[in-house]
Amino acid sequence: MEEKVIKEYPAEVISITGEAIKKYIEGISEDNPFFFKDGVKAPPLYATALSIPFTGRVLFDEEVNQGVNPMRVVHGEQDSRIFKLIKEGDEIKIVTKFLGVEQKEAGTIFTIKAEQFDNKTGMKIGEGYHLYFIRGEKKAGGEKKKEEEKKPEQSKKLYEWKTRVAKDQPIKYAEGSGDRFPIHTDENFAKAMGFPTIILHGMCTMAFAAKSVIDKVCGGDPTKLKRMRVRFSKIVLPEDELTFIGYESVEKPEIGKRRIDIVALNQNGEEVLKNAFAEIE
Repeated sequence: MEEKVIKEYPAEVISITGEAIKKYIEGISEDNPFFFKDGVKAPPLYATALSIPFTGRVLFDEEVNQGVNPMRVVHGEQDSRIFKLIKEGDEIKIVTKFLGVEQKEAGTIFTIKAEQFDNKTGMKIGEGYHLYFIRGEKKAGGEKKKEEEKKPEQSKKLYEWKTRVAKDQPIKYAEGSGDRFPIHTDENFAKAMGFPTIILHGMCTMAFAAKSVIDKVCGGDPTKLKRMRVRFSKIVLPEDELTFIGYESVEKPEIGKRRIDIVALNQNGEEVLKNAFAEIE
């Protein structure tokens, strides 16, 4: 099915250095030695992370933002496909497309697609669907109406992995990813937007989830991860304790893939990710 593209933006090209990848690796507290074998390689969600500043700019485009306040944005959902890992020396071309907007009672959802290509060969290395939620002015504090959700059926439990969010994790992730939106870096701004302090980037939480699958199911081989999809259901704060639990999914994945459902909880047992899954080879 062909997608309806409302507006396509000029391509952006980024030259990838080993130092830039290392900053991203530090930002997600990655310790897998795979990324330093035979040169520096980036974790699977790096291509998506590079795209965030460009997809975020769409929200400030007066042609498409319909008068909403983009400073009230939070990342709602993310669906990323990985075709090839980025390595130092690559040139990555990012193409951003605005696909549509949907009005909800609590705010506005913008759907934006980002595609990543090797600028030298033209090979597509990844793509992602970014759903951004701009909270309505009366919903300060992130409060929203509870929804009835059908939780995915789960079969065999595969693993449980815990990690602690460092106090400076949002700052380090901002530097490593280029996503310096002030709710992640400026405590006064975050509080003005209704949050208790700066909050962790959803893409960092998603990177933790990806790591849990790679380390516990893929034997440490990140090339096996081909897709990650999540909904960011609750903010994550510095020093939170997160637990990721992986299950063999009962849902049918794409042909030739295996699907792992992921439950992500904070120290209070609250889900910080919902409808999360990975597809691996």
